[in-house]
Amino acid sequence: MKKRTLTKFLLLSILGTLVLSCKLENGKLPKNVATTCELTDAEFATWFKDKSVKENGQVTPANSVDFVHDNNCDFYKWSERMFLWMTSSDGKNKTVFESSEFYTVSPKVNGQRNLIPHKEGQLLRAFANVDKTGKIISEEGQATDDVLMDANGNLVYYISMVNDVYVEFLNAVNQKKMAGNTFPTTKAERDSIFAFAKKNHVTLKNPDALALEIKTSWVDVSKVKNTEEFVVIDATIPVYKKISDTLWTIKSERKAKLALVGMHIVGSASGHPEMIWATFEHKRNTPNAAYQYVAKDGSIITVLPDEGNHWLLNKDLKDSANVSHMTFSGDSIKANKGFTISPSNTVRTKPWGSSVDVQPNAEDASPAASNSEIIAINNAIMSKLQGKDVRKNYIFIGATWTNSGTGPNGYSFNPKVDSLKVNGVAIGASQLANSTMETYAQNGQTYNAYGSCFSCHSNKNGLKPDDLSHVYSGLLKGLPVPPQRVGEKPKK
Repeated sequence: MKKRTLTKFLLLSILGTLVLSCKLENGKLPKNVATTCELTDAEFATWFKDKSVKENGQVTPANSVDFVHDNNCDFYKWSERMFLWMTSSDGKNKTVFESSEFYTVSPKVNGQRNLIPHKEGQLLRAFANVDKTGKIISEEGQATDDVLMDANGNLVYYISMVNDVYVEFLNAVNQKKMAGNTFPTTKAERDSIFAFAKKNHVTLKNPDALALEIKTSWVDVSKVKNTEEFVVIDATIPVYKKISDTLWTIKSERKAKLALVGMHIVGSASGHPEMIWATFEHKRNTPNAAYQYVAKDGSIITVLPDEGNHWLLNKDLKDSANVSHMTFSGDSIKANKGFTISPSNTVRTKPWGSSVDVQPNAEDASPAASNSEIIAINNAIMSKLQGKDVRKNYIFIGATWTNSGTGPNGYSFNPKVDSLKVNGVAIGASQLANSTMETYAQNGQTYNAYGSCFSCHSNKNGLKPDDLSHVYSGLLKGLPVPPQRVGEKPKK
């Protein structure tokens, strides 16, 4: 047995006696998982615009205003529905997030960001964890300044966006029509934003979705196999000049087709001004480390680490996975000491947002129980999507939030230290990371107090938009002259 496999097997053993170990076919989910997060055919059908499940059919967004949150599964269903909606066709051969309902967020330049309306015929812009100089419109991608490259030598690009509700909330706050103490979560706040927008000749398309912020990750589709398994868009990407094996600089731009490999979805909902933080990845992204789940018969199953060399972000499984090779500086990509500008090998260390050694939330007694909920909802969605629906190829990794929507304190739930009496600890999949966006900040397999999304998106239990969102203050600074809003009548 390989050292890496043995190490992870031993880590899992601290949870108790291992009832059974198994090796799944790479990229496959366990089918015998306990159905602790289920979705009926009838309920799933209501998610679709015409109330009928069809291949690549258009899904409607979750109603965040009337969001009911009795258990973890409710949060996971909210996450799944939002993903299926945003990756639906808008009826014009574009995804919903490419439509005028969403805006691209520019990078921060001198503390300021701008909103870029999505217009017909205008390509989205995607860049590689760049550009701090403001020379090119771009967006930071990784949680750090690291740059990620896939196993074929293609850079991973990023685009951040917000929806129209977020934009009109921002404008209302800027014009002092709303206090803006928290992101909107109530019917009254929704109605205020809708009325404000309408007064300015803007009709919100899905006001019940409330405020949404998403971050997406992409690779050039030209060197990707099985392209039919990816959501693909047309975009503008940078062209780099290779100065040496350790230095690339931005030279120009070009058009490209990009394949979606990851998505963060962050949204406000009833009772949760701290927002729900969910993440998705393509099934071919990266191998999983070992994990456990609860089977239908109650036994604990251990899935051994994935193997193979067919992964998009890993061609050589080894102990030195998740080591950054390069970072972005100014408008250049620079190799880290001892490396060239080259692919690193990525492993998803916490496959379902839980550490192997600590109970992740108060509802699930073990990491295995938590993992089972997320695997179960994945299986339910994939079994109900019809035909070759492209969304079958994307895996829900998990979602996190705080108990009763209290302001996050930056720490993950840990029954050995914290309890729900400690306000603001992250629960749900409380050690969540995306292998394309927190590649080098996954914190291994064991519990890390700072292993949650809220370790970066919090401010001492703060609930103000600026406490949670890294783009909010920059966008606010980019006003008071708002961007030309889609549907707004020209001023006379």
